[in-house]
Amino acid sequence: MVQLLPLDERLERAAQLVIRSRIFFDIWFYYQGPTRSKIIDTMNEFSDFFRFDDHAHFVAFIIQAAALFDKHKGTISLPRLASEMKSGRLIAAADAAAVDALLAGAAPLARKVTILRSNLFAHRSALISYANAFRMAAVTPDQLRDLTELALRIANRLLLARGLRDLCRLLLERAPAV
Repeated sequence: MVQLLPLDERLERAAQLVIRSRIFFDIWFYYQGPTRSKIIDTMNEFSDFFRFDDHAHFVAFIIQAAALFDKHKGTISLPRLASEMKSGRLIAAADAAAVDALLAGAAPLARKVTILRSNLFAHRSALISYANAFRMAAVTPDQLRDLTELALRIANRLLLARGLRDLCRLLLERAPAV
């Protein structure tokens, strides 16, 4: 039988995925959102950099966000961790119910992100055009942000159930000066 990493270590890795996915989203949204008009001159001056950096952050976000909700065995994902904690009675019933509700709310958004990951970025479909994959996903930037916020809430519940630090503090902490 394959030996999984310790549960707490997998929870902390999932927390890192949540943090990274949100950072990748925030950088991509900085380029594509309302701030774009303020930085467009710089983006035009260094067009090759910004064209590829924008895309790289979006792809990284999609892959990280999809990984958070992957249900395959042997993956570090929020549904797998929640299921393991519930089956091992490692989470209080009220917390488990809250996590289940959050996972249910995230599921439709996670499916949209998975459409993009599975057809465009992790596996490039030979059947679906880039534009059609986005039409199939029918996802908005607000929904992508919502998914990261749901992931944060799920991860926090799971971390706190194990007595680990929650992500709200992790996101606000800065590395000590060297």
